[in-house]
Amino acid sequence: MISPFLKSQDQSGFTLLELMVALGLTALLTLVAFTALNLTLKAVGRGQSAAERLQEIRVGQTILERSLRSAALGTTGNRPYFQGEPQQVRFFTLLPLEAHNLAGPYHWRALLGQDEAGKGVLAVEQVKSLDWRLDGETVEIRQIILHNVVSLQFTYGRGAEELETWDAQKEKRLPDWVRVKITLAGQNPQEWLIPIYVAENKFLPG
Repeated sequence: MISPFLKSQDQSGFTLLELMVALGLTALLTLVAFTALNLTLKAVGRGQSAAERLQEIRVGQTILERSLRSAALGTTGNRPYFQGEPQQVRFFTLLPLEAHNLAGPYHWRALLGQDEAGKGVLAVEQVKSLDWRLDGETVEIRQIILHNVVSLQFTYGRGAEELETWDAQKEKRLPDWVRVKITLAGQNPQEWLIPIYVAENKFLPG
């Protein structure tokens, strides 16, 4: 005869099937939780990457805008200087690329270049203007201000007229504005219209 105590003790345990079902449900819930966490982390990463990309665009645009807005006529044999082409522009500016540098004048070149991986970049080159006159290829500071540039085009304004190139010696003045048409990887095309504030009779020491 089976003891009532033993019978009650056997009925209070879990069967092997019940344990397997419980373990399966636990594994399923763990997988669901891990997938949700992984998706959340990826979304946070994408958001952080997009924010960093937006910040880079804002900084790059600000650097280019402040340098062009402070462009100065300069002199090359007592003639104004500003050489604008579709994918690069050379000019004198009073503001340095790096804040700790002394005030200008500086010679700047902004251009469509390539990084070490062969991807397009918006780069700037700077040299103190007096040194630049001694050697036209001198570069003291070279800096990439925007990465992953798919296309870049500069155009130049004279009033409402838009030109593909600008030669200050021919025009005897600087352009009224510069339009930057730029497309970055994964971004919609952008246009920056940058006015140039400069007195036409204000030359740098020649």
